[in-house]
Amino acid sequence: MKKYIFNTVKFAGVFLAAAIILSSCDTWIDTEVNVNPDAPADVPMNLMLPAIQQNVGFTLGGNDMVLTTDNWMQQFDGVSRQSYTISRYQYQPADVNNLWSTIYSGILINSKILIDKAENTEGAYSPYNAGIGKVLMATTLGVSTDLFGDMPYSDALKGDENVLTPKFDTQEQVYTALQGLLDGAIADFGKPTTENLVAVKSDVMYAGNVAKWKKAAYSIKARHLLQLSAVKGNAAYTEALAAVANGFSSTADDMMVPWEEANHNPIFQFMEQRTDVRMGATLVNLMKSIEDPRIPFYVAKDGNGEYTGSVIGSQNENASKPGPYIAGATASSMIMSYAELKFIEAEANFKLNKSTEASDALKKAVGASILRVTGTAMTDDWYNAKIASQTLSMELIMTQKYIATFGTCQAFADYRRVGLPVMTVHPGAVLPAMPTRYPYAQDEISYNGANVPGIVSINDKLWWDK
Repeated sequence: MKKYIFNTVKFAGVFLAAAIILSSCDTWIDTEVNVNPDAPADVPMNLMLPAIQQNVGFTLGGNDMVLTTDNWMQQFDGVSRQSYTISRYQYQPADVNNLWSTIYSGILINSKILIDKAENTEGAYSPYNAGIGKVLMATTLGVSTDLFGDMPYSDALKGDENVLTPKFDTQEQVYTALQGLLDGAIADFGKPTTENLVAVKSDVMYAGNVAKWKKAAYSIKARHLLQLSAVKGNAAYTEALAAVANGFSSTADDMMVPWEEANHNPIFQFMEQRTDVRMGATLVNLMKSIEDPRIPFYVAKDGNGEYTGSVIGSQNENASKPGPYIAGATASSMIMSYAELKFIEAEANFKLNKSTEASDALKKAVGASILRVTGTAMTDDWYNAKIASQTLSMELIMTQKYIATFGTCQAFADYRRVGLPVMTVHPGAVLPAMPTRYPYAQDEISYNGANVPGIVSINDKLWWDK
């Protein structure tokens, strides 16, 4: 037993020696020895901005958002493994853990830090960087709340304060917050400044063009003002049109995140690594029916040299894969387009019984999409024969918008709002109808469960989905 008994004198001596060493270590140990020069504690704005933008592109334009929602909207079709499971509406809280984490840690928190640095750093007041940060935050909030509904926001971006258990703001509150962010950004872009624009010009989306960012802010406003049409009625259309008037004026204003050989498009990466998605027959057949010039850019040829889509439930692995516009290695991820803005204008005018204005906006919307996708202007002959020959209706407007917004989450948002174009429920579905929302992340349920709103299923409706 003696070997387990401490010699108290020796132990006291060791303790004293350790205390002396620890108390004087700053006199002989280099205090910078544990500082990683590749992970600075204070990242300058010109390095923060492009990193946030790349996260926006990868998150809002990638697997967890676009491939899932476009799968449900039958623009894609999951033909095997997890993608087939998703196509059947089997989507669980664990499936969105990475997405939920990236929304907050990769975009919202970093955008808040960028805004704070731009507004509060002594001697470096930078309203343009602040404005860009607000647009990126609002854009991400808008797309995210349209998937999840209520979300942590007012409690979620406070750093060390309440970081583990933030309350959930209602979707109505999130919508108010994102419109406030956009209003703040618009004000920032109008402020005179003598700031050094080096940070702003690290902007990979608009190369520091403040006028384009201001148009982007108005365009995102229009998107989410229209999304409240079931809540606000005609007021939503009127307010959306007011924002449209100050939004994008051509495809040159499109809000996109570029990719390069060293950093590939997220859909390209998915298809390179997974390949369990094909083009959906619903979209492909619709485009074939009007001899759409975008087909070669949306759809790759199959093994027989044809453009084919997989019928939902068929698990047709021989159908066409996504084409170069959507899944090219360096294809940009579309965040908000001039085409989408003109579709907003077309719908709002149609609902306000302004048929002439609606028809004009619809033609510009389709033309803008074709120009963006193909690089060639739309011909009047094609438009008159294939589109203008049809009766102007909500179905026509929303069907054309469905085609034009492929590669974004917007078709899913529009479908829940207006129910167009009509979709057929997957024959092997595990739910009685198409999903109307995402589940909350399992990590959030596990660690902040007391605040997570209860949902019965992903068929539960969001606040604006009346």
